[in-house]
Amino acid sequence: MKNSDRRGFLKQTAAWGAIAVAPALTSCATGTKNTDMSGKFAHHVFFWLKQADDPQVRSDFRDALIKLASIETVRFKHIGTPAATNREIIDTTYTFSLLVVFDDEKEHDIYQEHPIHDEFREKYADWWTRVQIYDTI
Repeated sequence: MKNSDRRGFLKQTAAWGAIAVAPALTSCATGTKNTDMSGKFAHHVFFWLKQADDPQVRSDFRDALIKLASIETVRFKHIGTPAATNREIIDTTYTFSLLVVFDDEKEHDIYQEHPIHDEFREKYADWWTRVQIYDTI
């Protein structure tokens, strides 16, 4: 498989993963089974930090993600790091992921324009080498 084909496949897989994982995570968070996330807006962001091995940087960045996910339109949040899975198809090169789910695109747009979101981008944009975002409905 060519690298460009593999990258495209990985991007598509990650996008579908955000859709597939959200209901399961919500079920865990609410204590219910099979929570229907149909029609919700999921915003999944992957960050590759410049100083990923620095414990203080990781701690400060995690705290910033927690604050970001506290914006009132967020209905579900998950802050994660790569799992210890080891298969060729899985990308574990990122440092953190943030999955936030909204009722709809309008609520997502409010989040995007929120002062906490603006502050996050201004303060932390220099902390990463790459950011990759997948929005799904």
